[in-house]
Amino acid sequence: RSAARPDTRMATGYNAVPPPGHLPEAEAEAEPVLTGNTANMTPQERLAALKAKLKDARLKNHKAVVAEDRRNKLGPDALKKERAERAYAKAKEDGHVETEEEKLLRTTAEQAGEHSYKMEKKEKRRGEYGWDVFNNEAQYRHYKKQLRRSGDVGRIGNAEADDADPDPLAYGEARPVEQARVQALVDDMHEAALRRAEWSRRRTFDEARDVTYINKRNEIYNKKIERAFDPYTAEIKANLERGTAL
Repeated sequence: RSAARPDTRMATGYNAVPPPGHLPEAEAEAEPVLTGNTANMTPQERLAALKAKLKDARLKNHKAVVAEDRRNKLGPDALKKERAERAYAKAKEDGHVETEEEKLLRTTAEQAGEHSYKMEKKEKRRGEYGWDVFNNEAQYRHYKKQLRRSGDVGRIGNAEADDADPDPLAYGEARPVEQARVQALVDDMHEAALRRAEWSRRRTFDEARDVTYINKRNEIYNKKIERAFDPYTAEIKANLERGTAL
């Protein structure tokens, strides 16, 4: 009986290593199978059958170890994506997947407009990432949001909030800011500080951790630096602490 080989089709994106001494199917010799009745078997045949059974057990154990190692290395997201791809491929083979023409035929104008609006909004947001979140466009949207909030609570009129965009060419010609508007800005900043205080959660303090910061803002900055560069500077930092740096 030829020994069963590990299923390498499941290892997409993962290199499964075959067990040591594993022979291809063409080179594997037929071995007797150990059954319940061993009275008619010679000692050599029983020994060969036991060896075949042990070999089959080793192959099954190796397959289970490879599958577990693959699950741990790929992670749940990759496995979920793989299952979704297999399900889509099976549905496509069975003819249960809608074509693009069928989707368009059952899509209403309202659904198409809503989908187009969402895609435009998604593309616009996709251009803002990382430090670019605080670009001029985002700051302008935040400013308009503050004006709408001030108009809703009655600090300024809604008409003032709608017509609050100044003329960029009229530099130096603006009227002095009214004291009520200044007070509205102060109140809004105070409420924003209170909202930020409510959002923050208390982190556990590690007493054994080295203190490399001078204030809270510097601590957060140092953590960002550590996440980005610690994998590359761990050895240099350890050498400096031990005094063995070159």
